Amino acid sequence: MCQAFEDLAEKRVLDEKASLVKNLMETMKWTAEQAMEAMKISEADKKLLVPRL
Repeated sequence: MCQAFEDLAEKRVLDEKASLVKNLMETMKWTAEQAMEAMKISEADKKLLVPRL
């Protein structure tokens, strides 16, 4: 049960990061890579976020 909560929390964090990246892309006219660099997102998270964009 605890693992399920951790997985849900991780999904929500990634969803929020994806939303923030999209907002930066829209408002600043940045590429996904530029937005993720500005947010200092780790390479591991970038691999998870790219399909969500």
